[in-house]
Amino acid sequence: MRRWLRGAFVVGWLVLPAGVATAQPPPLLPSTPLVIPDSRPLQLSFDQAAELARWIDAMVKWQHAEKRWPNQPAHDAYGRIVRRQPRPEAPSWLEPTCAAHDEAALASTPALAQACRLLAGLAADPQAEVIQQQTQTARADKEKLIKGSFLSRVHLDGLWSTTSSDVRFYGLVGSHISLVDVGRVQFFGPPGVLLLSMPNGKGSREIRVGYTWGMSVRLADITLFGAHKNATLFLSVAKCWTVGSNLDRLGTGGFDIAGLSIAPRNKHRQ
Repeated sequence: MRRWLRGAFVVGWLVLPAGVATAQPPPLLPSTPLVIPDSRPLQLSFDQAAELARWIDAMVKWQHAEKRWPNQPAHDAYGRIVRRQPRPEAPSWLEPTCAAHDEAALASTPALAQACRLLAGLAADPQAEVIQQQTQTARADKEKLIKGSFLSRVHLDGLWSTTSSDVRFYGLVGSHISLVDVGRVQFFGPPGVLLLSMPNGKGSREIRVGYTWGMSVRLADITLFGAHKNATLFLSVAKCWTVGSNLDRLGTGGFDIAGLSIAPRNKHRQ
């Protein structure tokens, strides 16, 4: 009997620690503290309000400069390169205050709400954005290649006549290409071609080809075969020469001639 009791005691002594070990709870998982934002209205002290106002003013100026000179050296009012200012350091109490309160509580203090937005990088400075946009637009205008329509420089000539000679020449139809624009005036240097009706010195007239150099003055935009103004009417004044003319006194030095011309409207012109 004693042997049985002794064996039961030994077995129980061995089994008990194992049961206690298996009954221990599992280790706890790592956790992070949960911060519940405070929705109560905020009250800043006089010193905090003054410090916050100074930081907001410095931050807005810094943001203004950063947006005006992005990815390039900063300049002063005289165009000289100056040292870029570092970002103003926020008050030490601002970040914890912004994290501990929700939007409703921050809205009760507009300066604090603005400071929290600046701190988060979410606030936009409309004036700085306008300046940045103007700078980018000016830079793009300088780099932009202004393209005009070549067809707007091709003129169709007609109803031309000499201006001062006692012998009347008539320009029936022709064409010229303008090169240089000066306001409303266009100059054409390559010789234009004009089909002329001119006296032949025998009491009748003949058709000859003349070559013109001169200028065209823009009169008005007109509607031609369409619903909108798609052409421009010009008054052209030119010097004209002919080849093989029997009127040497006119053909040698050329003669003045003027008339109308029409060209497609330049859509890029304001």
